[in-house]
Amino acid sequence: MCSLDYDGTLVSTNKNLWFLGRALWVYSFLYNHLGKNPSFLEIARKTREFVFKHALQKDGWWAEDLSREGKVLRPFSGDTEGMYFIAEGLQEYAAASGDTDSREYSLALFKKLFRHFNSPDFRYRGADFPYLWKINRAVRPQGLWFLNLNIATHLLSRGNDPEIASIADQGIDAIMNRHYRADIGLNTEMLYFDFSRPEDEAEKSRFGHCVEALWMVMEEADRRNDKALWKICAERIHRHLDVGWDYIYGGLSQWINVDHPCYKWPAETPPGTHLDLHFTGQYEYLKTLWCQNEVMVATLKVFERTREEWAARYFEMAFNVINQKFSQKSRGYPAGYILFADRQIAPQPHVGRQDNYHPLRQLMLNILTLDKMLGSENRQT
Repeated sequence: MCSLDYDGTLVSTNKNLWFLGRALWVYSFLYNHLGKNPSFLEIARKTREFVFKHALQKDGWWAEDLSREGKVLRPFSGDTEGMYFIAEGLQEYAAASGDTDSREYSLALFKKLFRHFNSPDFRYRGADFPYLWKINRAVRPQGLWFLNLNIATHLLSRGNDPEIASIADQGIDAIMNRHYRADIGLNTEMLYFDFSRPEDEAEKSRFGHCVEALWMVMEEADRRNDKALWKICAERIHRHLDVGWDYIYGGLSQWINVDHPCYKWPAETPPGTHLDLHFTGQYEYLKTLWCQNEVMVATLKVFERTREEWAARYFEMAFNVINQKFSQKSRGYPAGYILFADRQIAPQPHVGRQDNYHPLRQLMLNILTLDKMLGSENRQT
């Protein structure tokens, strides 16, 4: 249940499939990589049992929202991203528990999702871009490509599968070649099924997604021992940070619409807030915690390998803006964070959501990267 105020007060007890799948992955990954604490595996097991009992529909799709007890509040309506997180969580849980059924189901679900995504009949119905729902044409965001690539990398690290390997190849091509615009040195977010660019989206880059996509390509490059690909990713991460960082108020900006100085961005009321944000100009300065988390993951990976000054600098800036502005520790809420904010990251007296994925993934991946830098023998448990 992620509808929480800073102090842990439950605003709603409803359960969303995105967050259930993410929890399944977080606790399984925690068990696999940061101590075999049986309580972590037990939480993952209970999450798995809950979603299979209550969210799995007879037609093979999954309900999107459930009550605390498991009553279906919103059946599947086209948002496949929650099911991607279930597939991601199941493969990690299978590695933690040795449950071959979970691995086989993860493989089958993931392949089904990619076939759906990789079809001209695909229609985007995710929560991130509701304005795309009106387009009666297959529009595929970069965010779904990196979901496919990330899960493929996890699965391939634990066993070869030609179909999964093909998905990884297609994900790399989409992120590194199709979404990338060499003339502006940035990845754009939206492409049609044939990889042409929607006219209104052709110059729009979503910085957090670009950084996230590129560090995921780096992980696949590591798995393949492709040093050239890894280096290109690092260079492009640097470029996106240079363009997207807000040096006035801190933090990575959300979007840029290159060469559109008078562009009026759609009004934003981020989930869990009462904000009514309106931005005009090239930049959309919505600030999000998850974007800063992705900066910390990406830059520490680069610094571990290269010791580049820019990577250390952006890591430190992201770390500072999280702890000085997003964190509510100074107000007496050590586990409370602002997730979405205006450009200045102004304080909000109350919020209605906490993130059970990006900050925890950032922390775990950063710990594992630091272990590499220090040497595992020096790690203090």
